[in-house]
Amino acid sequence: MPLCEIVVALADAIAEQRPFLTPEEACLLHVVRGIPYYRDIRRLDAWEEACNKVTPDNLTSTETGELLEEVLMLGECNLFQAFEPNRTREFYERLVPFFASRGVTIPTNPDLSDW
Repeated sequence: MPLCEIVVALADAIAEQRPFLTPEEACLLHVVRGIPYYRDIRRLDAWEEACNKVTPDNLTSTETGELLEEVLMLGECNLFQAFEPNRTREFYERLVPFFASRGVTIPTNPDLSDW
């Protein structure tokens, strides 16, 4: 599963396993889930811009916000440079226990070799 689909899967896991979202968190999740469409039109920069526009200033003040912040960082980790599968995989491997410690289960070993 390419990186953009993993970003969507993480957003879905947050929405499913943390059902009490603020309106701001729900809106951000909606935009985050659009990443494959932005990839397909070669406008990941516009995805980042859209996310930035709806990201609340106090995003990391809650556990759900911390999770969302990590999903954004994963999606942005290769945004303006050549895709680095090893670095992306290392970043993702750190997310598995981080998400688990907050009660959200995510895939443990996805294929992160491309967008």
